[in-house]
Amino acid sequence: MRDIIEAVEEAFRAFGRGTCKIAPVISTMIDKYEGEHEIKSGYIEGYCIGTKIVTFYKHNLSQYGIPALSGVVVLNDLNNGTLLAILDGTYITATRTGAAGAVAAKYLARKDSQKAAIIGTGAQGRSQLAALTEVFDISEVKAYDTISESAARYVREMSERYKIKIIQTQSAEEAVTGADIIVTVTPSTKPIVMDQWCQGGVHINAIGADAPGKQELDPSILTHAKVVVDNLAQCLERGEIQTAIRTGKLKKEDVYAELSDIVLGRKPGRVNTEEITVFDATGMSVQDITTAHAVFHLAKKKGIGTTVSLK
Repeated sequence: MRDIIEAVEEAFRAFGRGTCKIAPVISTMIDKYEGEHEIKSGYIEGYCIGTKIVTFYKHNLSQYGIPALSGVVVLNDLNNGTLLAILDGTYITATRTGAAGAVAAKYLARKDSQKAAIIGTGAQGRSQLAALTEVFDISEVKAYDTISESAARYVREMSERYKIKIIQTQSAEEAVTGADIIVTVTPSTKPIVMDQWCQGGVHINAIGADAPGKQELDPSILTHAKVVVDNLAQCLERGEIQTAIRTGKLKKEDVYAELSDIVLGRKPGRVNTEEITVFDATGMSVQDITTAHAVFHLAKKKGIGTTVSLK
């Protein structure tokens, strides 16, 4: 995870410097089955071309016993376009998204943050905690999920892995109360974290609202928070701020910065211990590219993988 965090932070630098090109996200909602098909692509100078194709089916685990998210990442040589590799996109998506949350928290959360709230205890809830523990000395986690069995399983597994105090709560309010860092990783289409629950000095990683119609935060939170986004153009179409702007709670000009501006030192991150900060993440193909590129070269170094001919 530490390597992935470094790769994702480099992705933000590339985005901020303009040494990459990102294609518009292609997203198809499959309403009948509560599914989504998504394609993200682009390239980074010095790396390669990358295309990620993923599907997310909300009820896969409960109905079929399989992960909700599945997909592949395809890498092509930037110089000549030839195919370099096809990689599993499920693991890369989970870990790079967790890493993005850690990078945001590194710059926006209080340095002494120790208590975390995880809202949503699926694969991404695990990845977010794994990444946060690389950046902060997390001593307590309160976890909540609308599926109680999922939260209970999360507490058992994460307690064994990290040897820290992890508690299942009966409500989202109970989870976020007293938290230094709040992480929302759900497919919710309505607010699940309310403004009155958020204390001064808290940082929120809003991860789940990555498609039109999704929403996890009470828009009122954004009216008095320092709002940072991963990609402003994307977030205007599919993030938390998209909903806040549409409902008149926020204006585009109220967005403080893209995270890349802070990573590159163009703007300061957190400036005092009392401000509320929010990172609105919709996910960028450059994160997939730097992560997959790192995995690809590590696999080559270790002789892992299978070489095939597609002709």
